[in-house]
Amino acid sequence: MLKYDRNASELDHDTALFVAELAADATGVPSTAALLTIEHLRRLEETARSAGTSRQSLQKIMSARRVLGDRDDFGRFRGSYLSD
Repeated sequence: MLKYDRNASELDHDTALFVAELAADATGVPSTAALLTIEHLRRLEETARSAGTSRQSLQKIMSARRVLGDRDDFGRFRGSYLSD
């Protein structure tokens, strides 16, 4: 397991705001910005899963992906959660 780095595995405020803006502007077909953001969120989730994270942090990342239309499932998180 990698050493936990809270900044590397949490959804930052600016990204959360950007996700909200993209979701508000959604037209049914994902924009390039939405697709790139989904990819960023997938990598962030991968980092969170491998380095350890809090339940809330992982849920925020997964929710942001779903809001943008990403339905891929990485499966159930089998690691231990860190305290919030």
